[in-house]
Amino acid sequence: MAADALVSEARRAMSVQIVLLTHERELDRASNTGQLALRAFPELCRRVIWSRTRPEAALLAMLESGQASLLFPAESEACAAPAPASRLAAGRDPWAAEPATQAAETCEPDTIVILDATWQEARKMLRQSPYLRTAARRSLTQPQASRFTQRRNQIPGGLCTLECIIALFDAANLKAEAARLSDDFARWEQAARG
Repeated sequence: MAADALVSEARRAMSVQIVLLTHERELDRASNTGQLALRAFPELCRRVIWSRTRPEAALLAMLESGQASLLFPAESEACAAPAPASRLAAGRDPWAAEPATQAAETCEPDTIVILDATWQEARKMLRQSPYLRTAARRSLTQPQASRFTQRRNQIPGGLCTLECIIALFDAANLKAEAARLSDDFARWEQAARG
Protein backbone atom coordinates (compact mmCIF):
# COMPACT_ATOMS: atom_id res chain seq x y z
CA MET A 1 0.00 0.00 0.00
CA ALA A 2 1.35 3.46 -0.88
CA ALA A 3 2.37 5.83 1.91
CA ASP A 4 -0.41 8.31 1.01
CA ALA A 5 -3.02 5.57 1.22
CA LEU A 6 -1.71 4.51 4.65
CA VAL A 7 -1.87 8.07 5.94
CA SER A 8 -5.39 8.49 4.57
CA GLU A 9 -6.47 5.18 6.12
CA ALA A 10 -4.96 6.14 9.49
CA ARG A 11 -6.73 9.53 9.41
CA ARG A 12 -10.05 7.85 8.72
CA ALA A 13 -9.55 5.36 11.55
CA MET A 14 -9.09 8.23 14.05
CA SER A 15 -11.52 10.57 12.40
CA VAL A 16 -14.96 11.87 13.10
CA GLN A 17 -17.94 9.64 12.40
CA ILE A 18 -21.20 11.32 11.40
CA VAL A 19 -24.68 10.06 12.24
CA LEU A 20 -27.44 11.83 10.35
CA LEU A 21 -30.50 11.60 12.56
CA THR A 22 -32.96 12.18 9.75
CA HIS A 23 -36.53 13.37 9.99
CA GLU A 24 -38.71 11.07 7.88
CA ARG A 25 -39.84 13.97 5.68
CA GLU A 26 -36.23 14.50 4.55
CA LEU A 27 -36.14 11.12 2.84
CA ASP A 28 -38.28 12.34 -0.06
CA ARG A 29 -36.96 15.90 -0.33
CA ALA A 30 -34.82 16.70 -3.33
CA SER A 31 -33.30 19.52 -1.24
CA ASN A 32 -31.80 17.12 1.34
CA THR A 33 -28.05 17.70 1.39
CA GLY A 34 -27.18 14.87 3.76
CA GLN A 35 -27.59 12.44 0.89
CA LEU A 36 -24.46 13.89 -0.77
CA ALA A 37 -22.28 12.98 2.23
CA LEU A 38 -23.85 9.54 2.53
CA ARG A 39 -23.04 8.79 -1.10
CA ALA A 40 -19.53 10.24 -1.04
CA PHE A 41 -18.34 8.84 2.31
CA PRO A 42 -20.44 5.89 3.53
CA GLU A 43 -17.51 4.82 5.72
CA LEU A 44 -17.70 8.13 7.64
CA CYS A 45 -21.44 8.85 7.53
CA ARG A 46 -24.55 6.84 8.26
CA ARG A 47 -28.26 7.62 8.48
CA VAL A 48 -30.67 6.81 11.31
CA ILE A 49 -34.33 7.69 10.94
CA TRP A 50 -35.48 9.79 13.90
CA SER A 51 -38.04 8.34 16.26
CA ARG A 52 -39.30 10.23 19.27
CA THR A 53 -40.45 7.10 21.07
CA ARG A 54 -38.21 4.33 19.66
CA PRO A 55 -34.68 5.65 19.15
CA GLU A 56 -32.11 3.30 17.67
CA ALA A 57 -30.55 1.34 20.54
CA ALA A 58 -26.94 1.81 19.36
CA LEU A 59 -27.38 5.57 18.94
CA LEU A 60 -29.07 5.88 22.32
CA ALA A 61 -26.23 3.95 23.99
CA MET A 62 -23.60 6.18 22.34
CA LEU A 63 -25.38 9.37 23.43
CA GLU A 64 -25.92 8.13 26.99
CA SER A 65 -22.30 6.99 27.37
CA GLY A 66 -20.83 10.17 25.93
CA GLN A 67 -19.35 8.37 22.91
CA ALA A 68 -21.46 10.63 20.70
CA SER A 69 -22.46 14.26 20.91
CA LEU A 70 -25.17 16.30 19.25
CA LEU A 71 -24.20 19.12 16.90
CA PHE A 72 -26.61 21.95 17.60
CA PRO A 73 -26.09 25.71 17.92
CA ALA A 74 -25.26 26.82 21.45
CA GLU A 75 -27.59 29.81 21.17
CA SER A 76 -30.47 27.39 20.69
CA GLU A 77 -30.13 26.05 24.22
CA ALA A 78 -33.41 27.76 25.06
CA CYS A 79 -35.19 25.42 22.65
CA ALA A 80 -33.94 22.32 24.40
CA ALA A 81 -35.23 22.31 27.95
CA PRO A 82 -36.27 24.58 30.80
CA ALA A 83 -33.46 26.41 32.53
CA PRO A 84 -32.12 24.33 35.41
CA ALA A 85 -33.25 25.82 38.73
CA SER A 86 -29.81 25.23 40.22
CA ARG A 87 -28.28 27.54 37.62
CA LEU A 88 -30.82 30.26 38.33
CA ALA A 89 -30.33 29.92 42.10
CA ALA A 90 -26.56 30.17 41.68
CA GLY A 91 -26.98 33.41 39.74
CA ARG A 92 -25.55 31.86 36.56
CA ASP A 93 -26.79 32.46 33.04
CA PRO A 94 -29.49 29.78 32.60
CA TRP A 95 -28.79 29.37 28.90
CA ALA A 96 -25.01 29.47 28.86
CA ALA A 97 -23.42 26.33 27.51
CA GLU A 98 -23.01 23.52 30.00
CA PRO A 99 -19.50 22.07 30.40
CA ALA A 100 -20.59 19.16 28.19
CA THR A 101 -21.17 21.60 25.32
CA GLN A 102 -17.94 22.08 23.42
CA ALA A 103 -16.80 23.69 20.23
CA ALA A 104 -16.45 21.04 17.54
CA GLU A 105 -13.10 22.39 16.41
CA THR A 106 -11.45 21.84 19.80
CA CYS A 107 -12.66 18.34 20.64
CA GLU A 108 -11.20 14.94 20.13
CA PRO A 109 -12.74 13.24 17.12
CA ASP A 110 -15.65 10.92 17.87
CA THR A 111 -19.20 10.34 16.72
CA ILE A 112 -21.26 13.43 16.03
CA VAL A 113 -25.02 13.36 15.55
CA ILE A 114 -26.52 15.92 13.18
CA LEU A 115 -30.27 16.54 13.06
CA ASP A 116 -30.96 16.17 9.34
CA ALA A 117 -34.13 18.22 8.94
CA THR A 118 -35.39 21.73 8.36
CA TRP A 119 -34.55 24.08 11.22
CA GLN A 120 -38.19 24.01 12.36
CA GLU A 121 -38.24 20.20 12.32
CA ALA A 122 -34.84 20.00 14.05
CA ARG A 123 -36.08 22.14 16.93
CA LYS A 124 -39.15 19.92 17.19
CA MET A 125 -36.99 16.78 17.19
CA LEU A 126 -34.87 18.23 19.98
CA ARG A 127 -37.87 19.39 22.00
CA GLN A 128 -39.71 16.06 21.71
CA SER A 129 -36.77 13.71 22.33
CA PRO A 130 -35.52 13.45 25.92
CA TYR A 131 -32.47 11.49 24.72
CA LEU A 132 -31.47 14.45 22.51
CA ARG A 133 -32.17 17.11 25.13
CA THR A 134 -29.80 15.40 27.58
CA ALA A 135 -27.07 14.57 25.04
CA ALA A 136 -23.69 16.30 25.20
CA ARG A 137 -23.65 19.08 22.62
CA ARG A 138 -21.17 20.63 20.27
CA SER A 139 -21.46 23.71 18.14
CA LEU A 140 -19.49 25.13 15.28
CA THR A 141 -17.62 28.24 16.35
CA GLN A 142 -16.30 29.47 13.03
CA PRO A 143 -18.82 31.90 11.57
CA GLN A 144 -19.61 30.93 8.02
CA ALA A 145 -22.29 32.17 5.67
CA SER A 146 -24.48 29.45 4.25
CA ARG A 147 -24.37 28.80 0.52
CA PHE A 148 -27.61 26.79 0.70
CA THR A 149 -30.38 28.38 -1.38
CA GLN A 150 -32.87 25.55 -1.87
CA ARG A 151 -35.14 26.24 1.12
CA ARG A 152 -36.94 29.23 2.53
CA ASN A 153 -37.10 30.22 6.20
CA GLN A 154 -33.45 29.59 7.00
CA ILE A 155 -32.28 30.91 10.36
CA PRO A 156 -29.57 33.58 10.40
CA GLY A 157 -26.19 31.88 10.66
CA GLY A 158 -27.78 28.47 10.11
CA LEU A 159 -26.03 25.93 7.93
CA CYS A 160 -27.49 23.04 6.01
CA THR A 161 -26.54 19.46 6.92
CA LEU A 162 -23.80 19.19 4.30
CA GLU A 163 -22.20 22.48 5.30
CA CYS A 164 -22.00 21.20 8.88
CA ILE A 165 -20.33 17.99 7.71
CA ILE A 166 -17.85 19.97 5.61
CA ALA A 167 -16.95 22.10 8.66
CA LEU A 168 -16.56 19.00 10.85
CA PHE A 169 -14.37 17.23 8.28
CA ASP A 170 -12.25 20.34 7.97
CA ALA A 171 -11.88 20.56 11.78
CA ALA A 172 -10.93 16.86 11.90
CA ASN A 173 -8.18 17.52 9.34
CA LEU A 174 -10.04 15.62 6.63
CA LYS A 175 -9.22 18.40 4.17
CA ALA A 176 -9.53 16.30 0.99
CA GLU A 177 -12.90 14.94 2.11
CA ALA A 178 -14.13 18.44 3.02
CA ALA A 179 -12.97 19.78 -0.35
CA ARG A 180 -14.72 16.98 -2.22
CA LEU A 181 -17.99 17.61 -0.40
CA SER A 182 -17.67 21.35 -1.00
CA ASP A 183 -17.20 20.73 -4.73
CA ASP A 184 -20.11 18.26 -4.79
CA PHE A 185 -22.26 20.81 -2.98
CA ALA A 186 -21.40 23.59 -5.44
CA ARG A 187 -22.27 21.35 -8.41
CA TRP A 188 -25.49 20.21 -6.72
CA GLU A 189 -26.57 23.80 -5.95
CA GLN A 190 -25.78 24.86 -9.53
CA ALA A 191 -27.81 21.98 -10.97
CA ALA A 192 -30.73 22.72 -8.63
CA ARG A 193 -30.82 26.34 -9.80
CA GLY A 194 -30.98 25.13 -13.41
